[in-house]
Amino acid sequence: MAHFGKDLDHFSSSRTVRIKGSETVESHTVYTVEVSVGSYTWTVKHRYNDFLILHEKLVSICKIDKTLLPPKKLFGNQSEGFIKKRQAELEAYLQTVLYYVAHKVPPVLATFLEFNRYEIHGITQGMAEDLYNRGDVLLQSREMYEVTPLQLYSLTERLKLPEPTCDSGDVKKDIGHILDFITRVKYLKVFGSTDPVGTSNIDMSQLKFDLSLFKSLQFLEVSFSIALQISGIETIKQTMDRITLHYCVSKIRDILLQDLPQWKADDGTLLVSYWDKLSEADFSHNTITDIDDSVQLMPRVEVLNLSHNHIKSIQHLNWLSRLTFLDLSYNTFRSLDALHTKIGNLKTLILAGNKLDSLQGLSKLFSLENLDVSHNEISQMTEVLHVCKLPCLEELHMNNNPVTTVLDYRTKVLSMFMDRASEVILDDHKPSQQELDTVAVLQAIQKSKENKDKSRKPITRKSISDDRPTGSPVLPELYEEQGSPQASFTGIEGSQGYTSPANSQPQNSTEDLSPTSSGSWSQSLVFLQQAGPETKAPVETQGSKSYDENMGSDDTVLSQKLETVVLERRRSRGHSDENVPVITYVNIAKLPNHRNSEFVTWLQTRLFGSDMDDQVMEQLVNVMWCNVIQYSKQDDTISCCAVLTERRLFLLRLKHGSCGFSGVPDLETFYIMPLNNVQQALSGPCYCYIRLEESFVGPSGTFVLEAADSDVGKEFTDDLQTRLHSSDLGSIDMVNCSQNSDMSKQIFSEEDDEGLCTGRVVVSSVVSVGGTEELALLLLSENKVYLIHRDCLFWPRPTCIDKLEDIKSKPHFNYLQQHSVMTNISEIKIGVSVQSVRKHRRTSSFQSKNFLVFFEPFDVSMVFHELIGAVGFQVCFLSQKARDSFLDQLTIMRSEHTHRMSPTIREEPEGGNESSDSLDASTDDATKSKLQEQVSGFESSGEDTQNTEIEVRHLRSKTIANMTLNTKVALTPHMSMKLDLNYLTPELQTQLESCIRSHNLVKTLSPKLLLLTEMKGEELAKFFHSDIALVNSEAEQLHYVLWVVVVPYKDPHQEIISCVMMSSRAMYFVSDRVVKSPLVERQAWMTHARHKSDSVIGLQRKQVDKHHSSGILHSSQKDSTIIRCYHVFHYSELRQVNVGLFDQCVRLTGNDCNSTYTLLSRDGLITERFMRQLTTMLTIFMSSPMVDRSPADVEQDFYRAFNKRTKTTLEGMEYLHPSKVPFIYPGEDTMSDLLYIITDRLRLPLLARRKADILMYILCYVATSENQCGAVESMEPRSLVLTNDYLCLMHEDVASYPLPEFARGLPNTARYHITDIRKVDSLKRVLFFRDNSQKLTLIFSDEAEEIVVDTSVEHFSADDKTGGRQSLPEVGMTVLVQCERDINKVMLLLKNQWRDLHGDELEIHIL
Repeated sequence: MAHFGKDLDHFSSSRTVRIKGSETVESHTVYTVEVSVGSYTWTVKHRYNDFLILHEKLVSICKIDKTLLPPKKLFGNQSEGFIKKRQAELEAYLQTVLYYVAHKVPPVLATFLEFNRYEIHGITQGMAEDLYNRGDVLLQSREMYEVTPLQLYSLTERLKLPEPTCDSGDVKKDIGHILDFITRVKYLKVFGSTDPVGTSNIDMSQLKFDLSLFKSLQFLEVSFSIALQISGIETIKQTMDRITLHYCVSKIRDILLQDLPQWKADDGTLLVSYWDKLSEADFSHNTITDIDDSVQLMPRVEVLNLSHNHIKSIQHLNWLSRLTFLDLSYNTFRSLDALHTKIGNLKTLILAGNKLDSLQGLSKLFSLENLDVSHNEISQMTEVLHVCKLPCLEELHMNNNPVTTVLDYRTKVLSMFMDRASEVILDDHKPSQQELDTVAVLQAIQKSKENKDKSRKPITRKSISDDRPTGSPVLPELYEEQGSPQASFTGIEGSQGYTSPANSQPQNSTEDLSPTSSGSWSQSLVFLQQAGPETKAPVETQGSKSYDENMGSDDTVLSQKLETVVLERRRSRGHSDENVPVITYVNIAKLPNHRNSEFVTWLQTRLFGSDMDDQVMEQLVNVMWCNVIQYSKQDDTISCCAVLTERRLFLLRLKHGSCGFSGVPDLETFYIMPLNNVQQALSGPCYCYIRLEESFVGPSGTFVLEAADSDVGKEFTDDLQTRLHSSDLGSIDMVNCSQNSDMSKQIFSEEDDEGLCTGRVVVSSVVSVGGTEELALLLLSENKVYLIHRDCLFWPRPTCIDKLEDIKSKPHFNYLQQHSVMTNISEIKIGVSVQSVRKHRRTSSFQSKNFLVFFEPFDVSMVFHELIGAVGFQVCFLSQKARDSFLDQLTIMRSEHTHRMSPTIREEPEGGNESSDSLDASTDDATKSKLQEQVSGFESSGEDTQNTEIEVRHLRSKTIANMTLNTKVALTPHMSMKLDLNYLTPELQTQLESCIRSHNLVKTLSPKLLLLTEMKGEELAKFFHSDIALVNSEAEQLHYVLWVVVVPYKDPHQEIISCVMMSSRAMYFVSDRVVKSPLVERQAWMTHARHKSDSVIGLQRKQVDKHHSSGILHSSQKDSTIIRCYHVFHYSELRQVNVGLFDQCVRLTGNDCNSTYTLLSRDGLITERFMRQLTTMLTIFMSSPMVDRSPADVEQDFYRAFNKRTKTTLEGMEYLHPSKVPFIYPGEDTMSDLLYIITDRLRLPLLARRKADILMYILCYVATSENQCGAVESMEPRSLVLTNDYLCLMHEDVASYPLPEFARGLPNTARYHITDIRKVDSLKRVLFFRDNSQKLTLIFSDEAEEIVVDTSVEHFSADDKTGGRQSLPEVGMTVLVQCERDINKVMLLLKNQWRDLHGDELEIHIL
């Protein structure tokens, strides 16, 4: 749009303003003024009185001639002749005025002609004034900023003019406010219109505007504006996360490419950059006819909305590998063929409002959870069956389709979901109980028909490898009917070594295993199979075939065994024999893998078809047979074949029947994961499992692949890592937890605390616990056997869990069992248990109830003879190799422990700074002898237990407590090195003792920190030098300690109760909480304390810090946390000191975010003492001879001492210490900003805002709910602000503000967020508590702002029936204030305010 011209030589007043007519409105004449600016015109209407008011203002402002305006006429002013004459005179008046003020149009004239609505200067000045008033509020509240294309066009054109930003003289109208705002705003909505703007001829949809100045834009919504008219897209797409375009585009490339004809050059070079951060795109309500190839520029988009367009077919969406939500509703689709080849792993698909009559193309969208095909033309019930087989489908919408008119439509559709009928939501309604009962009847009838058909067919037992006609049924050939009452146990024809249980006697192979035994476990144990709770199959004799040979004598892979069931018990419970499941066990070791070329060729044809070109077909990289556990269904174990190709991972689950390849059961595609979508990949201990997580899919896209053995797992992991590194979207690192993980660290730490030599995971495997069939992780370290709960398989937690549920930050691993490798072991048995039907919960969701396929388990059971008694240990492995490997390594570990040298105490080397980790001097002789007896007991345990035989009839699984030496470790400083404490004067010792004992924090100290408060001054100094201070810190002296709450800059929501120790070189932050330090951890030799020698293992628990980041840090037996220094703040790294309001806190700013902390003293006196001590320490450090200083610095300090070191800054008053460290105290601007936020929240009038003042400011704790009133630890930190009329509570970010120099951009949280405001006038009483002097409760009446009084009621009547005004409800505010002086000040101010408002004293109660 053009602007009002300033070139007087080319200025034509006649063509700029004219009065085109007049009309009579309510007995007065209104003149229509037409304003023309360039090619744009608009009209305004005014009476003569409006002209008169304008003229008076122009005379006062611009000093124009008073007689320029025609005079007012009282009589005869309604005649037609007079009106025409007056119209011409007024037109001449406007033209004359505009001619003389064209170089600078006065604001009154601009408002009169409505320049603020139609002219670029007026529009931009209006925007500037609006953002001056509410720009900061919009940014802090993260609200959407709404503008029109006309405003953006005006701003774009205004910036092209060579004019100052503030040409009006009004600071509020400076367009610099706009520029400052748009560079920081994140959410923008541009809402246009197809109608002309007001009375003008301006069409906003045709206006061009530039968005390149929106540097931080994350969300953009544009309506009714042509996309090709928008420039600056290339700039904003670097930060864009979501984009919405309505009524803007006819092609997607119009916004993604704009005017470029193509996005790739002939040589493949990109001409434009990707929309790397775009995750949501909404192109609905446009005229898009096809999906062009420009969508490849949005590789990370997850949500795509293309509804209400004219799209007929789906193309190019296969490039969007992260797409999980797709809306194609209300387009012109008639059919969708093989949709799984055109889109990725969708979770939500909306196809409502199209013309679809078939759903066959959706039958392989296995990850689909929500499908909407309402308002289509689906008429056949068989079409619904295509989507009912999808395993993850949870919601199906079929409204307004012809098929919904079918009789019993809902029950028929629900019956197609089989056992998942109760989990599905159909047409926005969950199935009722009546519908579920009907579905169950329909399913029972169907199963009865199927079983009847099977019973009519001849049944023969035959190997799967036998020749059969093509297409013949598999199940009748493989099995007998298990319902036959003649056979309680059915074996395999031709198998050797098996006889009927009735003709065999149960035999046990029980053997006491000596730790000194050598050789392989698999050679020394006897095969034993347990067929039932009372009868057992005979033991395999020497010279007979192994188990695998017996079960597969004809070289077949499937070893079919029917599980034994007690038919009489089932009949007594009302179960039919036909429902007994037929279970097929497959030997995983004999299945073909990727080294079998024939199997690879067959598998490629099975996955990709035979018609695909060899260049297009993906090459198979690895094939691993494994058990799969889905995070969303952790109770299910799915037997699968994991196929790794060049770009994808296929999970094919095993089904009953034959797949067409000899020796392999039937396979069904369960899940497809593109490698580009892998969010996280992790290998478990010793590569026993691999965990994969797909991006943006959630728990249903997270899987654990249980490897058959470590070799198979490592090979698959290496191939997977190679493919991930060659991903199209960049390299994806695989987390290797084979030896180094949180679980191994916890195990090593616990064993290290027991004095055991540790540091290696020997073998690990995922097993099922005998008797319960629960999955667990079996881990063998150098000292113990651990059976860990299956939760460890999903630690670290998948990335998607942070948004779905609250997770504890610290890992917790539940030990089901743990046993020392030196414990006596007996009753060792290996074999395959067939005593009962295994528990596989929810198998119906993956396999048929009657026909199940699992991998053959390989059991091992033994008895550990602990001090508490005999404990049974029985687990099932996935392969024989994994079982034998565990037994072999257990034998080796026992042998190593047996032949280990006897422990002897090693002498300390000369000149070493080793810690005196020997037994404490306070330990009496009896304790030492007891320890020696326990150690000798460990040595002779193997010999003594060989002659002991314990009969265990019922093996029991029980968690074994950690059998550690019950030695109490005292918190005493280690004095293995000589310390120079000559600087400790009696006065300094008294000061240190007084400081360490003067703790009045609101939250109580932990028992370990309380031990510090009991130290004397000399003991504290010794503890500091031996355990806390850095090594080789000569001449370092401890001068001051204080208790505070520390808030790290990197985590403003974390509060750490700490003891700050100030020495002459640095400040040490000490706590018993584990804080992740960003610094590189120091090795053990860099601290005063080192690990003990292996020769003293078992004599004493180690007391060395497991992190090795500072000195000797002690731990107790029950708690693994330690007192440690989590940060050392050197004075040389101190860059700035910021003091908070009312001296409530201090922020120490270092070089970066890792070295910036806020100290919450919550006491002005403590802050004052700390600041005085800090300046003293800085002075001592500055004068230290170890500090490098040039002669120029010395001269500057000499002359600078005579000058003032204070100055006023934007943040407040700044004092520059001689060490060049600035100390900044809050100024009036800080108080004004805080007061403005409070008054703006209250929406006070201008006069009340001017009178408002802050009387008191305190950092305290507040109970956010009633159940927290008594729990101190659960209270939330808040800032309490008392003004002259209100009491305000707010959440304050004390760590991020004021912004440090290293900060780039604003923090994610605002500095102040008001949570509660109460009037002092509504305060009723105050409650104090005798048991806690820091706690008080303020009782307010919950009164509304305005009270409506019913005047028809006689409020003061003596009649009981007429009630007066009811008492208002009360609201309590429980506050914990640390400093007693602050409590007294607040109460004094409240009493005075109450006395001024009510004339009496405030009510106070002590409870």
